[in-house]
Amino acid sequence: MLTTPNPALLIIDVQHAIDHFSILERSNPDMEEKLADTLAKWRAAKHPIIHVRHSSKSHDSPYHKTSPFYEFKEAVMPLADEIIITKQENTAFINTELDQTLQAMNITELVICGVLTNHSIDATVRVGAALGYNIFLPLDLTAAGAITLLDGTVINSEDAQKIYLSNLDGEYCKVCYSKDLFLTF
Repeated sequence: MLTTPNPALLIIDVQHAIDHFSILERSNPDMEEKLADTLAKWRAAKHPIIHVRHSSKSHDSPYHKTSPFYEFKEAVMPLADEIIITKQENTAFINTELDQTLQAMNITELVICGVLTNHSIDATVRVGAALGYNIFLPLDLTAAGAITLLDGTVINSEDAQKIYLSNLDGEYCKVCYSKDLFLTF
């Protein structure tokens, strides 16, 4: 499935803060376990890994750098030699060194995973595609939050996940399963 010999795994916002971000439910509750397995395989294959953490501008956010929930979850804790990019916007490409880092490493293909599909994953995939990256989005390595519509109706997290993935697939990325990534390893 992967088309280049040097794809990068981009893990977005998998911090303790995600468990304190919203009172609404999140899809794919075992995503971190699946991601830990993928991360181990990625490390064994010696492919590039980039961890993205959100540092909210809002002091009240669980993603603020002073929050006790700011740190990465243990399941995906970066190793000392892995790259960490800190973002303050909804996409990992705006006001960060991500694009320059990827260019310096001659990376043109990304596997994007993490949280939330209907927030930073969506924004990062769209900007990454606009910058010319070939992007794979494993549906079992992402999770969405429930959405409250303008009229007060709540779209549950599973449906939000399906809607966002369906909207991204084909035009901005290739939605797949994590197991499909390793067919070329």
